[in-house]
Amino acid sequence: MADSGAGGLPGRVVLEDRVVVKVARQAAATASCAVGSRLTGNKLPDVEVELAGQRARVRARVAAEWPEPAEDVAARVRDAVRGELERDVGVSVDDLVVTVAAVVPGRASGRQSERTVR
Repeated sequence: MADSGAGGLPGRVVLEDRVVVKVARQAAATASCAVGSRLTGNKLPDVEVELAGQRARVRARVAAEWPEPAEDVAARVRDAVRGELERDVGVSVDDLVVTVAAVVPGRASGRQSERTVR
């Protein structure tokens, strides 16, 4: 990606892998639910990016809230990650695989199981 420097001279913008990973992880977190386990140390969403110039391959592991279909969560994450990377970072996404690695009780289902004690 070319850019004009201070004197109008051509320059370069170097995009580090960790920036792309951070943007992809944030997009995945916005489109799914965040889950962390102190016992295993696993945190979702977990995102891996292989970057080759301005092209990327992305693998995302996310969590879904019950009873939302995993397919809907995966589609929403794919759209969010692809959109953020292509629109905001300028990276073309060649391959994007989303795995729903956990299903957690949703807020609505949690409310149904609560009991009022009088």
